[in-house]
Amino acid sequence: MSNVVEVVVTSEGSGQLWNACVWDPRVGSPLMTYRGGGVAAPHSLCLLGKDYLIISDHTKPVLHAWQLNSQQPVLAKGVRLVCPGCVTSVAVSPDGCYCVTAVAEKLHVWQIASGRHLAVAVRHFQSISCVRFTDDGSHFVSGGEDGLVLVWSLAYLVSNNAGEMISGQNEPRHVFADHSLPVRDLYVGPGGMRARLISVSMDRTCKLYDLASGNLLLSVVYDCLLSAVTMDTTEIEVFVGGSDSNIYQFGLHSPPRMQEYHLSKEEKSKKFAGHTKAVTCLSASVDGVTLLSGSLDSEVMLWHIPSRQCMKVLHHKGPVTNAFFTLAPKCIFSEEMKPTLVLRSFQKSSDLNEEGTVAVSIQMTQDKWYGVDDYYYYDSKSDHMAVTSSTTEDSGLKEQIISLKKINSDLYGFALEKILQPFSSNQTEDVKSNRSNSTQPAASKSLMKAQKLKKKKSKKLNN
Repeated sequence: MSNVVEVVVTSEGSGQLWNACVWDPRVGSPLMTYRGGGVAAPHSLCLLGKDYLIISDHTKPVLHAWQLNSQQPVLAKGVRLVCPGCVTSVAVSPDGCYCVTAVAEKLHVWQIASGRHLAVAVRHFQSISCVRFTDDGSHFVSGGEDGLVLVWSLAYLVSNNAGEMISGQNEPRHVFADHSLPVRDLYVGPGGMRARLISVSMDRTCKLYDLASGNLLLSVVYDCLLSAVTMDTTEIEVFVGGSDSNIYQFGLHSPPRMQEYHLSKEEKSKKFAGHTKAVTCLSASVDGVTLLSGSLDSEVMLWHIPSRQCMKVLHHKGPVTNAFFTLAPKCIFSEEMKPTLVLRSFQKSSDLNEEGTVAVSIQMTQDKWYGVDDYYYYDSKSDHMAVTSSTTEDSGLKEQIISLKKINSDLYGFALEKILQPFSSNQTEDVKSNRSNSTQPAASKSLMKAQKLKKKKSKKLNN
């Protein structure tokens, strides 16, 4: 089966047989199953480069990872991918260097090779439902229960010194607030920031955006709640999954001239009918001939796009949460695998001063890299390059900084005491003088009154 060009990766909500599975779409048979992890949440199954598969447990704040040629998770090897809370969506950059996890209304950015927590992005007002990367890895898009669709710059977040986003500062590149109800799915086409973005929501609309300009190009209104969306490789046909178990097809080769468009009866008839419950995920094959759909009815169907006929059905034990096409990684069929990516445990904090290794991302030929613990070097006949990760110098600098801060605080306190000392003594003397001056006139007045009263009494007695 090593001649398979494209495979299907799925996950379902029961977890009875496995946590994730790789299928051969030609015959509908499983090629590899992954066990020992949690049940994957929707929009939380993705590939990490060509080496690992990652899912998020919908009941625990942890990510589970497997090598693609192994059924046992890497947790057994001591790698723990612990997050600040239960993850609702996961996205990995195409180069496998960064991972974005959605926890409630916050986005956390992690570095895969070092496990460092680089940034926290806060702009949504409710839980985030889905996250998608652009094909060049420069930006990612998030959609939430608040109806917002945000476009984030990865480099801008990472260069923010791992600090939490402050209101009014470091805003996302684009903020789309055209949906009135929760966003259920996103699709980002090829082309980096020149790509097309499609979002579907429970407000029954499918909206098409231009990432470069941030303009809304088209809004298509349907008769049912929308839950999934995708496009073919030519970006001519749009496939939208609804809560009525149907998949609608809409062509962009002759787009309407108005911005908001209601489908006609003929266009509504262009649908894929076969599921019995709401559609949860959609994906198109590379050749543009096959459409994959997952549903809450525990079925994954493979459709022939030109005829809209179902060719194969992949049966599952529970509701399908994730399903997509991907090019078949060669390492699935190899018994011995040397990962090209370094996977480390996630750090608990985003403090840049925390002790740890410093990761340097250098792209070289895979066969010429060798590693021993924290020392990585590149071996070649013509040149030698070494990259080491050490914290001895950093620790010495930290101690010097702490001692200088202490000396500075002591000097400040001493100077402040000397400066305020004469002022405090003069102030006390003035207060004493004021008190004496204020009491003396009052005493003299009382004595004068007493003397006058005595004189009056003596005169009356004499008379």
